[in-house]
Amino acid sequence: MKKRIVGIIVPLITCTALVAQADPIVASGGYSKIYKGKEASFEKAVSSHVAKWHNAEQWPTFAAIVMSGPRSGQYFMGTSNHYWKDYADRKSIKAHNDEWKKIVDKHVEEQGGMSFFEKRLDASYNDRSTSMWEAVSYYTKPGKRGTMLEILRKGADANRRVRFKGSTGVYSQVSGGEQDGILLVISRMDSMADMAAPSPTIKERWVKVYGEEVYNQAVKDWYDSFTKSESEILRLIPEMTTPSNN
Repeated sequence: MKKRIVGIIVPLITCTALVAQADPIVASGGYSKIYKGKEASFEKAVSSHVAKWHNAEQWPTFAAIVMSGPRSGQYFMGTSNHYWKDYADRKSIKAHNDEWKKIVDKHVEEQGGMSFFEKRLDASYNDRSTSMWEAVSYYTKPGKRGTMLEILRKGADANRRVRFKGSTGVYSQVSGGEQDGILLVISRMDSMADMAAPSPTIKERWVKVYGEEVYNQAVKDWYDSFTKSESEILRLIPEMTTPSNN
């Protein structure tokens, strides 16, 4: 597993080395399907592992359970707020790896591959840590992720200008997944009540700042830019998470 991750990270670092990375914008993670009936044992084992090996000074991590969508009941575990070089600099500890392997062998029926993401700070808005979030993956058409990002940048600017209270994180998936060009939009939630339509609505915000004609064109361009989308709601599991790493 370590060799496979290094094999992914080295070319990514090489590709990004020419551009100075000013902010810790890299995140990674993957899904795990647990054997039926072993969920409580898995959560207890991972919580103990995180407390031992993943404090803020070691390798911070987070875990969430998927509450909706085709992966409902699975766990998403990962890490965030990194520089690319952090992955290359991370030291492998045999005792840690052995303990983690035992947890996986005992509990995990199926494990998805690791995906890597870069946060798009200019397209995100008021992003923050919350106990829940809705994650929508957009499978963009070739060359269209830039179009969607530009719309999200304008949306973030409109949010700032009307002082919208919502919170959104935008990520480009750079490795892993079904295809290149996946765009991930995360809407932060404090409870399921946040699933209600926001006020003011997206249309109201855009029309106030840019006018209805610009809004209508943005909607057309948005839906013309991807082939499909997938949505799921996730709930953070604090005991399986390093504080301030979601």
